[in-house]
Amino acid sequence: MSGFEWQVEGEGFDAARRDIADLERKLQQGAVRSGLVRAIAPTKRLAKRLAPHDTGALARAVGHRSISKTAKARLGIEPDTVALLVGTNRRINGRWQGRKGLWHERGTENMDANPFLSPALEQTQSGFTGRFYDGLTRYLDRKGLRI
Repeated sequence: MSGFEWQVEGEGFDAARRDIADLERKLQQGAVRSGLVRAIAPTKRLAKRLAPHDTGALARAVGHRSISKTAKARLGIEPDTVALLVGTNRRINGRWQGRKGLWHERGTENMDANPFLSPALEQTQSGFTGRFYDGLTRYLDRKGLRI
């Protein structure tokens, strides 16, 4: 110990401290999101290949989206947790493909199941952690923050 006692004060110091804490949270969330996007990339590619290709719309609709805070609340996910939804969650030619993807994945009373998302997930789940950390590391490298 140096024996010196010091305290930093000044106009705007508390605001600067809040801004730094907010920046830290944003960087953490950005890094985690990048890791998740990298980790799910092979799943999306395989799901697109396995999807029925009658018109090709279902395969083109495979993607990912961030989950909203209200959806997180419904699902029991903490509001600050980064979460992505992978599935047929895009509009193709003006038509949302989510319900069509669900019908193929689970079947209906008039149609047998033709799953493509769950097999893609099963086949690509090994290596998820490595891909996640690779994406996280790449994000930190881009930001110049990796030690």
